[in-house]
Amino acid sequence: MTPDRSKRHRAQAGTTLIELLVSTAIIGGALVLLVGLFSTGAIDSRLAAKYTAAEAATSYEMEKVGAMPYSASPSGYSECFASDGTNPTVVSYQGGCPAAAGLRADVSATQPQDRPQLWTITINSWPAPSRIGSPVSINKGNR
Repeated sequence: MTPDRSKRHRAQAGTTLIELLVSTAIIGGALVLLVGLFSTGAIDSRLAAKYTAAEAATSYEMEKVGAMPYSASPSGYSECFASDGTNPTVVSYQGGCPAAAGLRADVSATQPQDRPQLWTITINSWPAPSRIGSPVSINKGNR
């Protein structure tokens, strides 16, 4: 082999093992970042859906309490909401919900002396009860 030919042969030689390892590490790191972004996006999407459902349940319960006739001895109740759009299920106050339910709204009422009734709505996730957001309170008087 002549010297010119050996230089040309070395210049055209394939990639080295170190180059392959470095490129594999770079691609692997990029894939890990992408998977992390997708999983974070999926979690954020689920949380946003849960908070939206909780806001809808709170609005529903506020409308329901406002439409109820005034009672001198109000009693609390709970309603379970499923994500499939079926009608809410009324259960005993802070009672168990059906398997399909994803949220439980606990509605309690107190009658302070010489003041309007105080209705409080608390939304909990179901089946592992944990409060979603802050409770909402409504004053209701006898008109």
